[in-house]
Amino acid sequence: MSNPKAFVSYSWDDAPHKERVATLATELRGDGIETMLDQWHAIPGDQLPAFMEKEIRENDYVLITCTPNYKLKTDERKGGVGYEGDIMTAEVHTQGNHRKFIPILAKGS
Repeated sequence: MSNPKAFVSYSWDDAPHKERVATLATELRGDGIETMLDQWHAIPGDQLPAFMEKEIRENDYVLITCTPNYKLKTDERKGGVGYEGDIMTAEVHTQGNHRKFIPILAKGS
């Protein structure tokens, strides 16, 4: 059996938050989880919507790093987080795999 693969979804709240997300992804890799993170896998010139769609659809899990800003962007369908929310909603409706999406409370309540 191969190691699980996970994509980390998060909002670019500020530099310290991006660093915490990268630290989490590094720890997951250390625990044997193949972790996909835009900071590591998307390069300038990449089509970010295509990257987000591919990672959400092809990974075993999507780790949703929740903050108040993430919620706001999801609710208002703004930026990459808003787009990812649409993809996740479609994935749940078409595939019925609710366990694929794992929320992680990083900040807020």
